[in-house]
Amino acid sequence: MRILYHHRTLGDGAEGIHIQSIVNGLIQLGHQVKVVSLVGEKTQFRKAQDARESKWDWVRKHIPQPVYELAEIGYNLKGRRMLQKAIDSFRPDIIYDRYAHFSFAALWAAKKNNLPLILEVNSPYSIQKRQWEKLYFPWLSQYGEKKIFNAAPHIIVVSTPLKKIVMDYGVPEEKITVLPNGTDPERFNPDIDDQPLRKKLKLTGKIVLGFVGILRRWHNIDQLITVLEELNLPRLNAAMIFLGDGPSYQELVEFNRAKGHEAWIRFLGRIPHSEIQQYIAMMDVAISPHATPYSSPMKILEYMAMEKAILAPDMENIRDILRDGENALLFKPDDARSLKEKLLLLIQNEDLRRRLGKTARQDVVQKFTWLGNARKTAEIAQKLVDAHRL
Repeated sequence: MRILYHHRTLGDGAEGIHIQSIVNGLIQLGHQVKVVSLVGEKTQFRKAQDARESKWDWVRKHIPQPVYELAEIGYNLKGRRMLQKAIDSFRPDIIYDRYAHFSFAALWAAKKNNLPLILEVNSPYSIQKRQWEKLYFPWLSQYGEKKIFNAAPHIIVVSTPLKKIVMDYGVPEEKITVLPNGTDPERFNPDIDDQPLRKKLKLTGKIVLGFVGILRRWHNIDQLITVLEELNLPRLNAAMIFLGDGPSYQELVEFNRAKGHEAWIRFLGRIPHSEIQQYIAMMDVAISPHATPYSSPMKILEYMAMEKAILAPDMENIRDILRDGENALLFKPDDARSLKEKLLLLIQNEDLRRRLGKTARQDVVQKFTWLGNARKTAEIAQKLVDAHRL
């Protein structure tokens, strides 16, 4: 198949990894893929100093919110022109569109050119933005999202709760496929030698607990730190490492320093994604203290691929990939006592950690690889193309 892949992102971070992994997987399966976006063909490999990326990043951070929302709507004119140019030259069989707030350019182009389309939805932006940002046109956001979802021939979502949200907009269940995120089990593998980094960080011989992600207080990081204090990690020959930065990074570092925990609770800052597997390799227990209810956490899949014992909240989207007592332990969300009990159990039981990790790795290899996701995407695309030709 000839697949035209459209996205309106900067192509960095988790978005870039997702986009490039699916594109690479489709190409590996023998399909021809052309990417249409503001930042061009490349995604997470694009340099930060790239002029186009810097320009759009600056726009997002500095212009007033109502102006930005109008710019999102205005993008559709540019997006349609870019898509039409690509359609004329590439002659795709199908369009694959990564949903963005107010973005309907791909649907527009698909209808004009009589092409089938798959819409990939990673977030219900009208809901997300009302929760975390000040939307100036909330009614228009919700109306636009409903119209876009219902116009798409088929929708891929990353979690079961997200499927339910899309269905609440009136989309029939048969038009929706749940496809959680994936990972690369060859890159994230359990055979990486963790001893050099353990030695460097003076963690040799200790039970290492770890977290990778954005540091926000409302992500229950403060609750986790309180639980770590209560457990008295030095007594258990354990230490905790936090990898990542975020709005609360400096506050948490200073809080930790004031408490005198620096020897056994470490904030290591942001680690490049190209190096993150070296740090995950050190972890005996990987902790996810919080998850957005409709997300598919990529870090959990990376933990699984590296055979880590995982502790995560018992939420519907988490249960799309984890099973309590089989490939992870799940605690009651926002329940410090449950978190503490499950964490202590993992710290004290090496056999349990090993069993959970091995099952998690097996599950990733069998069900949650990027190549597997690309294969399922291609199967959906082929059915749409075949039906469209009838």
